[in-house]
Amino acid sequence: MKKIVLLLTFVAAFILSSCDEESAGVSTVTTYPTITLEGDEAQTILVGGNYVENGYVAKEGENDITANVIVDGTVNTAKSGVYTITYTVANKDGFTTSSRRYIGVITPSAAAMDISGSYKRNAGVYGIATVTKTSYPGLYINDNPGGIAAAGIDIYMFHTDATVVSAPSQSSSVGEFACTNGVYDDVNKLFSWICINVGYGTAVRTYIKL
Repeated sequence: MKKIVLLLTFVAAFILSSCDEESAGVSTVTTYPTITLEGDEAQTILVGGNYVENGYVAKEGENDITANVIVDGTVNTAKSGVYTITYTVANKDGFTTSSRRYIGVITPSAAAMDISGSYKRNAGVYGIATVTKTSYPGLYINDNPGGIAAAGIDIYMFHTDATVVSAPSQSSSVGEFACTNGVYDDVNKLFSWICINVGYGTAVRTYIKL
């Protein structure tokens, strides 16, 4: 009887050990969530206007998880500036993803101006930045916000007041990028700001329209 008990104990231990070894190499599969913004990622409204959320859809594979999205950020339509709305959602395994929307609240004076064109940096490598109009007044695309030798970074640039330009923190081809302390001079046709990016210093960069 003792031999039978010992044999059964050995077999059970062998099976459990085998199971542990097999499960140790098994990986689980997770489906990462996605968020799709409805409407434009960046837009402008006039000071005193109304901001209307265009909506968003979040999915985990084929499953709709929009109800789980956490929205962070507000828009003060009484004050000019750029406001960022962040949308975040997690899947069942806790993996998260986020999307951002940029709302520029602009003054009528800025809305009436067109600052698009080519600007040359006045120092350093004298790189050229092309500022392109969008369908929204006061919203532009700047392809070389740091004024380096080669263009192609493409970030949102907002002209929120007659003398104010800025770029909210956003994803770019060179990582997270923002431009602060921005000033626009319509008399001399130039703008200046400080670039916030790991590859750039903290000096003020000035660009003169060609």
